[in-house]
Amino acid sequence: MSAHTNIGRRLELVACLLDHEANTGRGMGVVSVAERVGREKTQISRGLAALAREGLVWRDDETLEFAAGQAMLALAARAGSPDLLAAAQPVLERLAAQLGERADLAVLHDGQVLTVDSVASSSAVQAVGWIGRRSPLHCTAAGRVLLLEHTSEAIAELVGPDPLPLGGPNCPTSLVDLLGRIEQAHLDGVAVADRELDVDVVAVAAPVRHRGAIVAAITVAGPGFRLGERLDRVRREVVRAAGQLST
Repeated sequence: MSAHTNIGRRLELVACLLDHEANTGRGMGVVSVAERVGREKTQISRGLAALAREGLVWRDDETLEFAAGQAMLALAARAGSPDLLAAAQPVLERLAAQLGERADLAVLHDGQVLTVDSVASSSAVQAVGWIGRRSPLHCTAAGRVLLLEHTSEAIAELVGPDPLPLGGPNCPTSLVDLLGRIEQAHLDGVAVADRELDVDVVAVAAPVRHRGAIVAAITVAGPGFRLGERLDRVRREVVRAAGQLST
């Protein structure tokens, strides 16, 4: 096997773990990874062991599940500007404390929403979120914000043809629907995704600008039963936080 092929297969394992973590918040066992990528269990075991030695994945000694390691998450974080990340941390901390929900900073990366910073709150029930998480553009508040200045042609190229992939119950299923929601976010100055990615998660995002251009999105997300009751306040605070970071 060539070195190029070997690297490609190991990156496939990392991508599999990241996708699973983004959807479930859990790691994966060797058998589950093997089934997902369609390869032999012994090959997967050797590949994950090699990745673990490099710090790109780690294994929970109790569950024996693998998850993305700190080295991989650090690489993901570097997709954002160091200056942006440094300035974002105190803004996210204040926002999470004010609203009692997780606050994230995301950028557009490789056709997806990539979370590059995240601050948890003290709430017992929270939306899943962490540095390195990748999410679709079409059914997330952050994705909508990151697409605000794109042409309809560019958006179509990024999200793909109709029907759009299914997410939560309110997920847009067509490009026309998505463009309408992006236009609404443009008019409001803030995007709200109500049960679009997950069954009971509401997310609010606002754009972070540098020299007038959108470079990132600040998002607050939480369970619908908790966030929906104070949506107006959440919208105001997220817009304020994004404005502070832009400044």
